[in-house]
Amino acid sequence: MTVAVLILSFSFLLLIGVPIAWCMGVASLLTIYVGHLGLPFAWFAQQTIRGADAITLAAIPLFLFAGELMNRGGLTTRIMRVAEHVFGRITGGLGLVNVATALVYGGISGSATADTGAVGSIMIPAMAERGYPKAFAAAVTAASGTLGIIGPQSVILILYGVLTNTSIGGLLVAALLPGLFIAVTFMVTSYIVAKRHNFPRNETPAQWGEIGRDALGALPALLMPVLVLGSIIGGIATATEASALAVVYSFLVGIFVYRELPLRSLYSAASAAVATTGVIMMIMALATPFGWILTVEQVPANAAAWITGLHTTPLVTIILVLVLLKVVGFWLDLGPALIILAPILVPIALAAGMTPYQTGIVFTMTLGIGLFTPPIGTNIFVVCNVAKIDMWSVSKWLVPYWIASVVCVAALVAFPILTEWLPSLFGV
Repeated sequence: MTVAVLILSFSFLLLIGVPIAWCMGVASLLTIYVGHLGLPFAWFAQQTIRGADAITLAAIPLFLFAGELMNRGGLTTRIMRVAEHVFGRITGGLGLVNVATALVYGGISGSATADTGAVGSIMIPAMAERGYPKAFAAAVTAASGTLGIIGPQSVILILYGVLTNTSIGGLLVAALLPGLFIAVTFMVTSYIVAKRHNFPRNETPAQWGEIGRDALGALPALLMPVLVLGSIIGGIATATEASALAVVYSFLVGIFVYRELPLRSLYSAASAAVATTGVIMMIMALATPFGWILTVEQVPANAAAWITGLHTTPLVTIILVLVLLKVVGFWLDLGPALIILAPILVPIALAAGMTPYQTGIVFTMTLGIGLFTPPIGTNIFVVCNVAKIDMWSVSKWLVPYWIASVVCVAALVAFPILTEWLPSLFGV
């Protein structure tokens, strides 16, 4: 009865368009009242405060703020120029440039939406001007935007670490190889699509002097992920302290190196970071009483018992877990889906033989596919707004990237070394 009230009220509110945080909060309050749990309403307030009371969560606004400062300081354009020197003369080269730019920018912003918006605002018009279909430009941007969640400043991995008591520094280091692997897979996919449709390539050779200037100009920005991971690996700073270093570094680079960060833009950068953080923290806070009720009512234990009772092999168990993640990822944004499902599914995945870092990366990537999958895909809405086209025009170009993403997830499951080698090498 209690679980039914919780799930039905949550689902109803979600279907009528109530924000996810309020869905969980109202459903929890209603369950306390209707389910006769014997809990005072003050308990709800205590649990809500407890949900946002973790010092490691301070890394989220700081990494977001650092990314906003870098974006306003001219970072994206510089990265794109360097990537075009490397990939521009390949058939469909701007598709590869798009992925490379998203990879580097995502390693700085830590957010898929920010990655998609920043890269898309420059790359989609540039690709359309060079003769690429606008829908393809939007599709590759939406797919590559997910690289922002598999990187050294990933907000989602920080969230996962807090939810599952996994080392955040270890997760950020573990994401390096998978991020590169996914980026290369997306580049190969873009090249195959480009060859099939005979997309153009840049026939104008760049001068070595121009290449050197552009590379030198992008170097300060490219060093920020090195600073973050280096401070964590070297034991100089925790992930939270490294996020503060990232803010200071991005401010100094924007003001004194690039000289493109006006002081008046600090307010808008801070506002954008605070707005995004507010949404995340509200979800974290109100998910705590929601998750507590699920735990008390034995939902995670019953789910684990049900899957165990199927007497399947560990591989089939992992596939069932990932399918459930993918189905939920169709309808919920990545953060809320992770908050709701991680306490239930992570223990099952670990019991099936997955390692903690591997589980974090695989869960994040699996849910990340939902970011560029209709009908709720956030990245699709972002690129459609930039390109001024409809969702379904973009979706047909996304099919190869969906297939590539599934291949990547399968490889990460099959080869744990992709996620475990670097953390073991650096002892994090």
